[in-house]
Amino acid sequence: MDRFALYYPHIHVRDDDWLKYAALYWPKMARIRPPGYPLQDSPAALELHAARWLLDVEPPAWAAGEVAEPFLELLHEHGAALRDRFGLDRIETWGLPVADAAFGNPGVFSAGEEELDEDAPTWLNPRFGYVHASRISEHLLNSAVDQRIALVGPGRGGIWVAMHPQLATVYMLALAEQIAAENCLHPITDRTLPHAAMSGWTFERLAAALLEDLPAEASAARPTPEEAFAFLAFATVIPADLRNVPIEKILDIRAEFGAELDGFREFTADQARRLGAIEDVRDVGLYQEYLHTEVDREVRTRLNDLDDRMRGAGLETARALANVRSVALPPLAAVAANAVGVTPALTVPAVVAGCIVGAPLQWRRKRREIAQESPVGYLFQLKRALGPDTLIDKLRRAWPL
Repeated sequence: MDRFALYYPHIHVRDDDWLKYAALYWPKMARIRPPGYPLQDSPAALELHAARWLLDVEPPAWAAGEVAEPFLELLHEHGAALRDRFGLDRIETWGLPVADAAFGNPGVFSAGEEELDEDAPTWLNPRFGYVHASRISEHLLNSAVDQRIALVGPGRGGIWVAMHPQLATVYMLALAEQIAAENCLHPITDRTLPHAAMSGWTFERLAAALLEDLPAEASAARPTPEEAFAFLAFATVIPADLRNVPIEKILDIRAEFGAELDGFREFTADQARRLGAIEDVRDVGLYQEYLHTEVDREVRTRLNDLDDRMRGAGLETARALANVRSVALPPLAAVAANAVGVTPALTVPAVVAGCIVGAPLQWRRKRREIAQESPVGYLFQLKRALGPDTLIDKLRRAWPL
């Protein structure tokens, strides 16, 4: 069974190009949406939501409770260190507003700019990262507020918790991973987030993520081999910018080439398992080079072979049509006429017309069969559907393939 994706850390997807790529690959994608939260989706997200590809999942209480345990242990053991780094009274030392870059200020609040009390920071301070209160257990929320590393206030769609953006980020990563692990989901994001590659949010990992100054290259997020392999494979056949591709086109491709997509996802999963050994490669440049090499070897080679097979099928169809229109026509017409008891002389024009009209249909069927036999057949179909026009593409439109 193919796993659905789970989008995090936001509710709304921020990048429509990324969303279209995701829709071309994942069977469906869920997102964590608090109950009653009013949506402000892009037109593309609205279409995918209406098509039941984009699914809403309420934050489960059990997940918040399980994620709370290592955070509570961290607060108990290292409360002073957390306050020193993330305390609300130190907000002016947090540096430039980073919420939008590192976690994302949802920008949905209606509470105004008033202060909650004389010494509290402004509720809508852009330095904050925000988490909806429904995503945090009551025990953990009360402890964070008591430690003065979190602030609670109203916003659009309910109560929100403001905190240092790094805290908000790490918490949402841990929550998304917990929900994904228990629901056969694959967590994915369109953001560049610190520590996103970490898994198993134990007390020790939380302490490392929040209290240790890890080198940037060690903590930077990078996609899993499956995500990276799929994206690089897509990049070989479709334009990097999908801005001008309507979401209806994406849905049509999914509907028409579902069998090819299933084959490609199975192929990608096999490649990811084979590439598991490189997940521990520390140097980002080498990690990328490994992936590019594998895509060149496993994808481009297969696509070239598939192109050769498609050209061969086209030549066979063209030769068959040429034969029908010349030497082979009279005998074929006679055989067809005799089979149905009609005078051959009356059927020749109809046979010619039938062969000419039927040849493109036969060609399309043959191409579809060949594509479905190849693990990269889906990429071939994407190239035809979304790739930039070439001279041969324009010529082919005179006789659809």
